[in-house]
Amino acid sequence: MNFSLFMRTLFFVLFGLAMSIPETSANEAMKDVVKLLARDATIEGGLRIEDKGQEKATIHGWHNVNDVISWKTNLKKGNYVVSLNYSEPYSGGAATVTIGRQQFAVLIQPTGSWTEYKTFDLGVINVENPGDAEIILKAIQLTLKGKEHKEALPDIHWLTLTPTKEKATSQPVDIVAKFKGKTIFYGKTFKGWKGNDGEKSMEWFRIEDGAIVGGTMERPIPRNEFLSTTKQYGNFELRLKFKMKYPEGTGSWNGGVQFRSVPHPETPYEMVGYQADIIPWKWGALYDEQRRWTFLGTSLNTEEVKKVTRYDEWNSYIIRCEGPRIRMWLNGIQTLDYIEYDPAIPQTGYIAVQIHEDKNPCEAWYKDIEIQEF
Repeated sequence: MNFSLFMRTLFFVLFGLAMSIPETSANEAMKDVVKLLARDATIEGGLRIEDKGQEKATIHGWHNVNDVISWKTNLKKGNYVVSLNYSEPYSGGAATVTIGRQQFAVLIQPTGSWTEYKTFDLGVINVENPGDAEIILKAIQLTLKGKEHKEALPDIHWLTLTPTKEKATSQPVDIVAKFKGKTIFYGKTFKGWKGNDGEKSMEWFRIEDGAIVGGTMERPIPRNEFLSTTKQYGNFELRLKFKMKYPEGTGSWNGGVQFRSVPHPETPYEMVGYQADIIPWKWGALYDEQRRWTFLGTSLNTEEVKKVTRYDEWNSYIIRCEGPRIRMWLNGIQTLDYIEYDPAIPQTGYIAVQIHEDKNPCEAWYKDIEIQEF
């Protein structure tokens, strides 16, 4: 066999192998993909299925965090890429995907119009136990751009689960049960803490009964005051207890817990950043202090939170920050699951406690402050 004939023969052999191996691998992989159609979903809340019973069926009306979309199927143990085919023309939102005891949260990107369906990979979830599984899709954020934009999550055509060797992006749903924190306020001195405006701010803070007390019942608070950590934190879980004191009959009080925050560059006694708000008409809300001047995300479990809040007793906050995702719990009830959509917003900063300015005297008490850094 001459060299030219040998090279042609070798080319066709290698070409045949190259064509056959991917095709076989692709076919085998497709056999393991689980496709869940809208027509087969179980829906709760205000949702509806258009073209019900048909393969082209779609789920519509996803406008509420209490709406639930779910499917049941049989899965092998392992990791799966979760992909969603949907349409959404507005600003997008955020949702969680839960299978068993694993969950991840994801931003839902807009597609352009209600008739333009696109497929997006949402994340990788770990299926811990083989067998029957329920896949739950639930909203946590109805819009990404504030109240001036329409609140709506996508219309859904189908969801797929594709086996993968990629690392899971999911976490246990009971992640807060794994807290291992350390104390950052010991109840005796302000070591590790400072007034945001030096001694002027420290006039409004004292330690009493092992707690930080901001404000006084003797006179009104003329401006916002903050007591800040001297260290910055990025990814962490923060736990603390708080209560408010105020003159009987006024109902006027306001405090908060700043995090990933920094002093205002022009008004140094103010802080710029996220605040877990403590305010009577919006328990457990996330406010963007001195920056976007608005409440962020969508309040969760509002009615449950009202039942467990105590106006003149100790309440507990859990604040968990991991990358752009922020979660908050008030007295054990989750009030917020928020994903920051703006990459320019810093993911590090100081932690601080606030006493808000008020025409009436009031006090904000904080104690048992612990943190676990990631």
